[in-house]
Amino acid sequence: IRTLDRSQANVETLQNTIQRIKEIDAAKLKEEYRRLVEGLKEANVARETDIYLSNPVLPDEILQEAVPGSIRTAEHFVGFMKRLLEYLKSRLRIQHVVQESSPQFLKDIYEKVCIDRKPLRFCAERLRSLLRTLEITDIADFSPITLISHFATLVSTYSKGFTIIIEPFEDKTPTIANPVLHFSCMDPSIAIKPVFERFQSVIITSGTLSPLDIYPRILDFRPVTMSSFTMTLARTCLCPLIVGRGNDQVAISSKFETREDFAVIRNYGNLLLELSGIVPDGIVAFFTSYIYMENIVASWYEQGILENIQRNKLIFIETPDAAETSMALEKYQEACENGRGAILLSVARGKVSEGIDFVHHYGRAVIMFGVPYVYTQSRILKARLEYLRDQFQIRENDFLTFDAMRHAAQCVGRAIRGKTDYGLMIFADKRYARADKRGKLPRWIQEHISDGSLNLTIDETVQLSKHFLRQMAQPFRREDQLGLSLLTLDQLQSEETLQRIAQIAQQV
Repeated sequence: IRTLDRSQANVETLQNTIQRIKEIDAAKLKEEYRRLVEGLKEANVARETDIYLSNPVLPDEILQEAVPGSIRTAEHFVGFMKRLLEYLKSRLRIQHVVQESSPQFLKDIYEKVCIDRKPLRFCAERLRSLLRTLEITDIADFSPITLISHFATLVSTYSKGFTIIIEPFEDKTPTIANPVLHFSCMDPSIAIKPVFERFQSVIITSGTLSPLDIYPRILDFRPVTMSSFTMTLARTCLCPLIVGRGNDQVAISSKFETREDFAVIRNYGNLLLELSGIVPDGIVAFFTSYIYMENIVASWYEQGILENIQRNKLIFIETPDAAETSMALEKYQEACENGRGAILLSVARGKVSEGIDFVHHYGRAVIMFGVPYVYTQSRILKARLEYLRDQFQIRENDFLTFDAMRHAAQCVGRAIRGKTDYGLMIFADKRYARADKRGKLPRWIQEHISDGSLNLTIDETVQLSKHFLRQMAQPFRREDQLGLSLLTLDQLQSEETLQRIAQIAQQV
């Protein structure tokens, strides 16, 4: 509702600006009208010259067409957007959940307010043209109406692969009316399809593409070659450990049944406390969700664990607020530079897990508290799982486990950002010891997990961590890497080295 209200304010601003321009410089609007009659040639040229790459918001087949007469003049387009906003507001006045496909939505909007599919498809580019013609500089102020125009173009362009879910309440506040319209992409292949169509050869590479076989199915392509490479290291600079029990032998896990268990929460706190006493510089700890992190930290505070941890290191916490998180990150890095180091408590799928590198002393240990499964009661997730099952024969449990392990690998991978870096990777949940979970981790992590690294107690974890950190603290020179993880120019040009690299690549 708030987005629609702001969009209506945007439309009013556009209407006033158009009226002012008509009085001052009517020729400018006439020139825009003439350009729109000729079609979206400019957008087509931009795509051809790679100014921007095949944005799915702009379907290929409409680039050659003229903009429909019903939205060609600026006044008509503003009136059209007003009708669209009124319709969307009426759809949000509901008391029950509605789920429908794009064709069902288009049928309903045509029957109720006589809005046809064709002008909807041109909304995004028509708004862009109008903002440019009116010479509006504060484009960010018009992000609400831009969002609505992109929704209109997408919903009218793709008849398959998207779903619309309208919820009268948010999950967090089920008693307060706060209607939300979700327009969710069920088919990830839609986003990458323009890339495959435009380029003859495409290489998809990442440190967390695991397991490999699920990506061609989800993205709907047939790979020419598919390989998983290990890391070439001059020393074993990563140490993955799976902690399955506390020192009291109570199994630790973030699964729903044990989330409120006092012993599990205490053991998680003791693990962080023990590691904070032996790990130099920075420790980054990830939780499965903000709510889980808040509950755990509150319990640690009541038990006095937080106070004990702070005797070793300062604690900073990621929050949903971007400004607060940026400040916490800045102060965390400052504490790592000056003094005993710090601990950053973060959330899987949050800003820290997906975009921040903890190079060298900023991340000497990363702890993953629990398995980061996505919230399974989400209607959007249920719709996506149903789509993947029907279209790609991917079982629900397979996708949920794949998604959780991908995010777990992404979190712990923050510790190793180069061949001279080193760090501990602590998986604090007994479920990581299972073959079905462990087997979905990237190969470069899997090959460093030995039988002696599974189902450890906190004390065993501390002893192995001490040994690893003592080894890593020894001097490590550039010469130690030459011929192993680094090649000199002479080695790179020698036939023998190239043959050896080719043999290793064939074995993978």
